[in-house]
Amino acid sequence: MRTYILPHTKPQLIKSSVTMTAKQIFKRNTHNPVMKALAGFGRSLNRTYENRNHDIYSNGELTILKKISKLNPSVIVDGGANVGKFSLLTNQLCPEAKIYAFEPVKSTFEEFVKNTKHIDNIIPTERGLYKEESSAEINLFASSTHSSLVDIQGLKQKSTKKTTIKLIKGDDFLKENKINEVDFLKLDLEGAEYDAIQGFEEYINAGKIKMIQFEYGYINISTKKLLLDFYNYFDSKGYIVGKIFPKTVEFRKYEFKYEDFLGPNFVAVKKSEKELIQLLTKR
Repeated sequence: MRTYILPHTKPQLIKSSVTMTAKQIFKRNTHNPVMKALAGFGRSLNRTYENRNHDIYSNGELTILKKISKLNPSVIVDGGANVGKFSLLTNQLCPEAKIYAFEPVKSTFEEFVKNTKHIDNIIPTERGLYKEESSAEINLFASSTHSSLVDIQGLKQKSTKKTTIKLIKGDDFLKENKINEVDFLKLDLEGAEYDAIQGFEEYINAGKIKMIQFEYGYINISTKKLLLDFYNYFDSKGYIVGKIFPKTVEFRKYEFKYEDFLGPNFVAVKKSEKELIQLLTKR
């Protein structure tokens, strides 16, 4: 009778097999009350870490304004001005800058004018920014901050009614008003950000807009414009993209994990604006 000696690697194979079995057992039992609670906590922690926060005073938008004020900007565009909070705050920090503010919904625009009429440097326009000059129906909600051209799906709140608004192409407005360069273009358009960016393409191609802030979040599921689309667009135009955090802007290469729809705000900066990029990244 012959005796066979097993290969010395067999204990390792057995160990690997046991490990895999343990993983399988663990995965089969993840949906229990304890794991459900831990998963919920993990999601909440991730949203906080990734700055899912729309409060201008704590999400980094105020920090951005404070930083760019050091460079004495002369022209700022507030796309999606609503009732004027951003324009007023910008004027406080950049009193010498001309602020061109766009708000297309008539009732909201009237409130904006009422709130800002005492400031000559804030120039209101009752138009929405878009890729072309046109008219369109906009969905209205109980809160004026959610007015959107997009039929947003998945919201608990439903649109209360629609109204027709006028839209303007950014390039046309800048040329008509003899504006040669924009220091800061802020876009908070409830899903129409990508379309508005395309409306400034002539100035973007010429490098005449130094920095663009845009929103990205759950609404992009409805618009089907991914963060990847913004990255690819701006990279082709010579801009670098970064995410706004409370104290800094983190310029980072695109990765699938960032396609989380958590938002809220990103910036695209001309790669040649070294001083501005360094200022934004400083904590």
